[in-house]
Amino acid sequence: MAIVKGFRHTGIICKDIVKSLEFYRDYLGFMVIQDFWDDSEYINEITGISEANVHMIKLKAHDGTVLELLDYITHPTELIEQEVYTVGACHLALQVYDIEVAYEELVSKGVSFISRPILSSEGIAKVCFCFDPNNTRIELVEML
Repeated sequence: MAIVKGFRHTGIICKDIVKSLEFYRDYLGFMVIQDFWDDSEYINEITGISEANVHMIKLKAHDGTVLELLDYITHPTELIEQEVYTVGACHLALQVYDIEVAYEELVSKGVSFISRPILSSEGIAKVCFCFDPNNTRIELVEML
């Protein structure tokens, strides 16, 4: 019997949740479905920290995929810089309608990219990576 039923959401810890919200909502088109703070015993218990106050914003893509932005108000974080091949480093892959249009629009808004969109080695997609305001790598993919 399978343990996993399906994919629920991806959570991203934010240095600046306002900038992150702007990136995901205004630049990429996610829609806010929840925006709340939690300082309950529940959040302290499941995270293993004490006296937590967490600002959470849940966003939904057009296909229903959920992304959760988290700002641990009482436990500030710092940005980390890691190479893409570092153990523990992660990325979020998002399918886009037109990667060239997405690339140009995001560059015009000051988003940093590793490269321009290029054809994948198997020839089935065009791909590029950019960084969100938390230095999380975002892989943009246009399936051909």
